Amino acid sequence: MSIELNDIECPKEIRDFVRTNKDIIVNEYVDRGCNGEVYFGVRKKMGDEVVLKFYISNENYDSSEEAVILRSIDHENILRIHDLRFIPPYSAFFLSPKISGGDLQTYLDNNVVSSKKALELVAGILKGTTELHTKHELVHRDLKPGNVLLDLPSYRPIIADLGSVKKMSEANNYTTTSKATRLYLPPESIVDEQYYFQSDLYQIGLILFQLLGGYFPLETPVDFLSKREKAKLDKHIGKPSWTTEFDNLIDTKIVKGKIADTNSIPPFLDAPFKRVLNKSLHKDYKMRFQNPSEFLIEIHKLLRAFPSYSHHSDQLLIAHDDGVECKIYNDRKGNIVVEKKKNGGSWRKQNKHDGSFESALQLAKN
Repeated sequence: MSIELNDIECPKEIRDFVRTNKDIIVNEYVDRGCNGEVYFGVRKKMGDEVVLKFYISNENYDSSEEAVILRSIDHENILRIHDLRFIPPYSAFFLSPKISGGDLQTYLDNNVVSSKKALELVAGILKGTTELHTKHELVHRDLKPGNVLLDLPSYRPIIADLGSVKKMSEANNYTTTSKATRLYLPPESIVDEQYYFQSDLYQIGLILFQLLGGYFPLETPVDFLSKREKAKLDKHIGKPSWTTEFDNLIDTKIVKGKIADTNSIPPFLDAPFKRVLNKSLHKDYKMRFQNPSEFLIEIHKLLRAFPSYSHHSDQLLIAHDDGVECKIYNDRKGNIVVEKKKNGGSWRKQNKHDGSFESALQLAKN
């Protein structure tokens, strides 16, 4: 292989597999840490771009019930698996198409997502989850923006990272938890190490919370903690116990239902947005939406009932389905201004508000 992949830290069996594979020209390697080893390449015969992802697994994974089902799934909101097999001694290999927009977390980090787009994205994720839950009795167990891909031409979300997918036990209505990102673990996974269908819906609730602008500091997770909690953690600085104490503090917030404060979503979002979030993120799985269809119905209600909100650095844009658009901003003197246009026409100031943000928002909504 002429291309330097810089994958020396990758397990030898994976490096050997990639270099001896006769069907794929591999041209890039990305270390995803606990999320697996990822290579990008092109299939020689098909000429299409593909992703090779390796997970830690057991020797029977490629013949397991989950693997057999995943190979058969053909749904627009679930990543297609071209091939899946076990690579001795510890890895499972997934071959899938490369998706144009990368993962949703990266997109969210670099783009403004309107409330309408957020709801439409979650609607697509819920449709894919319905396929997993209802048709195949599978739970994903690691749903988060980083594990959802985005097809840019269609703005279609695609559930990916299927290495944690698990068949629900027939004897119980739950299965074991996975080694998902700690911040996305539902309370029941921490308390009892159990994972339900409703646990996937909790994780989708967290995705919606992030898309709507809720406070979720992934890059600086210590900021999830209160001043009092940070002071407690500071006592462990420089000690091996720091990580354990941090994990314990985060686990406590999750179990208490406080990892995602729905009061932190933007104040211009209408009250039903918060009600939907509170239900999906309830600390008791029995009090959440009981299936993706229930959740999806509420998403569609929000889409029908409210305009699309898009908050940029200096203004709030509000777009109605009938082509009317409004924007709210502060002028140089600090006064609130409302402007309106119809079907691509010119912006015109609207003066029927009392100068408060609440009054301006109400005018722009109607």
